[in-house]
Amino acid sequence: MLLKRLSVYFCPLLIFLGLELMFFQIKIIPACLIFIFIILLIFLKFLIREKIFSLNFFYLSILPFLLIFLAIGWLFILNEDWLRHLIIFILVFILGLYLENIYLFFYYPAFYQIESLENFSAFLNLLIFFLLAINLNTLNVFLNFQIWLLSLILVAFLSLLILQSFWANKLKTKIRFIYLLILNIIILEIFWGLFFLPTNFYVNSLILTIFFYFSWGIFKSKLKEKLDKRSLQRYLIISIILLLLAIMTSSWI
Repeated sequence: MLLKRLSVYFCPLLIFLGLELMFFQIKIIPACLIFIFIILLIFLKFLIREKIFSLNFFYLSILPFLLIFLAIGWLFILNEDWLRHLIIFILVFILGLYLENIYLFFYYPAFYQIESLENFSAFLNLLIFFLLAINLNTLNVFLNFQIWLLSLILVAFLSLLILQSFWANKLKTKIRFIYLLILNIIILEIFWGLFFLPTNFYVNSLILTIFFYFSWGIFKSKLKEKLDKRSLQRYLIISIILLLLAIMTSSWI
């Protein structure tokens, strides 16, 4: 049990070292990438009491993999070393919190707060979607990816995030797949609209994430039969405030 407790700290530490080494010497980037993802897989399997090919293991482990994968894509375009170091630190800190929740869920249920994993998964879904939006804009700006290809990538990752959220929130009604389709259409249309705007791609990514937060928040509440006037107003007010901040920020980014 002590080893499992320590693994919550060792895994983020090793990934931190791998990420820092990756930007220290360009030639070792492939080796560092392999090291990072193998370490992550080993420690997740060590902590998660599920078979490695089970759906439970897949949905518990997919978020940290997506988080690190998309964060690495963002780190490559950062020019400031101090900012890269800060983001790496925040990234492994978030990973450590997620592993802590997994550890408590499986080994110390008395200390596990109800729906802690569900809530943290919701936070990770938003963060991962924001990183996805940044990466899509980066692929367009620096590698000139066409919008149809970016759209396919967006649909694939978005569907994966929503399916994970279905699992985390124990949503099993068949109608959930209709909501998945509608959400993909909504986010795609907004993505296409933002694609042609002459705004900073960080602002575009933030705006797209706000629409994702609002749309999926409403859909999820509806599927859980918890959608009422108060929750609708909360999502609407938060989204409008964030959207106004993003628009105002676009004038000086």
